[in-house]
Amino acid sequence: MGYITNLYTDPSCHKQLNTWTSSGGVNVERLAGGRYRYTHADNGTWSLANLQKWSELMRSGRVVVVAYTATSGLNVEIENGTPLASDTTPSGATWKAAKTVGGGNHSILCHGGGSLTLEALAVYEGDE
Repeated sequence: MGYITNLYTDPSCHKQLNTWTSSGGVNVERLAGGRYRYTHADNGTWSLANLQKWSELMRSGRVVVVAYTATSGLNVEIENGTPLASDTTPSGATWKAAKTVGGGNHSILCHGGGSLTLEALAVYEGDE
């Protein structure tokens, strides 16, 4: 049995993610612990769609696990992903795992206004 490898190079989410797709823009604030809070003011849909590199990383058939804290009422999901599991971490962050399916975008997708702080992100080959 081999090791399971996280294909995402910043699993603790300490690098700022600049490519958010939204109407109205996304404000970014660096937090004391080194992570970033992303805030979207209107109630529309907004997503992390980080250029071609992101599309390659999040391709169909991979398993994505994201842990985050969000303001009340903000719905976060993995776009075009089949949910596998979800729960809460001991620190209170929500985590979700999904397998990306089909073509199209496979982003971190947010519905509604509010703030999102990514706590951890992992991407694995679907057969691991």
